[in-house]
Amino acid sequence: MYKFICLLFCFFIPFSAQATKEGVKKNYPLTDSPIDVVIVSHPKDKPTIDDCIDGILENCNKVRRVIVVSSERLTNKAEWFNENEFPFNKDSIAKAVGKGDMKKAKKFFNNTSRGAGWYFQQLLKLYSPFIIPGISPNVLVVDADAIFMNPVSFLNEKHGGLFCMSPREGKEAYFQHAERLVPGYQRIFPEVYSVCHHMLFQMPILKDLFKTVERYHHKVFWKAFCHCVDLDGKKGASEYEIYYNFALRNTDQVNIRTLLWTNSGYPEDKIFYQAAGYHFVAFHTYMRGKWNRFIPKPIVNQ
Repeated sequence: MYKFICLLFCFFIPFSAQATKEGVKKNYPLTDSPIDVVIVSHPKDKPTIDDCIDGILENCNKVRRVIVVSSERLTNKAEWFNENEFPFNKDSIAKAVGKGDMKKAKKFFNNTSRGAGWYFQQLLKLYSPFIIPGISPNVLVVDADAIFMNPVSFLNEKHGGLFCMSPREGKEAYFQHAERLVPGYQRIFPEVYSVCHHMLFQMPILKDLFKTVERYHHKVFWKAFCHCVDLDGKKGASEYEIYYNFALRNTDQVNIRTLLWTNSGYPEDKIFYQAAGYHFVAFHTYMRGKWNRFIPKPIVNQ
């Protein structure tokens, strides 16, 4: 079974970015404001979106609002925000990735099996804290097929974000894109990376990231993000990896921690994962029937 069980990395818990990189750290004006959750979604996510929302409301600490960003309303369990309100769309993303050459962009998308929508949804996540009215400075972005099933907190005692981890597996293109995008980019913990189906974005850090990128590239963030995609390479970009390493490098207010989680193609097995103590599971439709089914043994009270 294709698993990301991050308890393997428990030795990282005590460390912050200050423990691994020298230099002056910033003290961002972070707060313990309630967390607003953003789920960037697509009609294909309808089978899991309600369970995703229920899991957030039942298990995620300090949640105030849950907002689904999509082209149409997909559920009545959360607020809806129209993706058309953002300053870009799939067409403008494709044009920017192709640096104005739509034929070249189309060829790249075909070769990498990822269309403009893959980059579009990443930018929707990054821009949601700036675009959605009245949103909290603490914004938890959650993928629509990730279901939380045991209690999870996202803020430490310094009001900084707590980041999840996963093993590093063939994501070099992500790291190379981040290096082109963010001046001085460094991977703080090279043994792991941060694509774990959710991320807490905090407005002061996100503003600093945007400002740093825009000053360096002399263009708005979303265009710089797209222009840094390597059309001669593999698909590559990760909003989570970019933010995570920027935050860890610039402040010791944030930390990484362990959560027990995995990927599965079988949402009907939720009860087994929950009983086994998993914090969350991402239930991917593409995995159903393609991976051997794995049901963890339930925890038995002694």
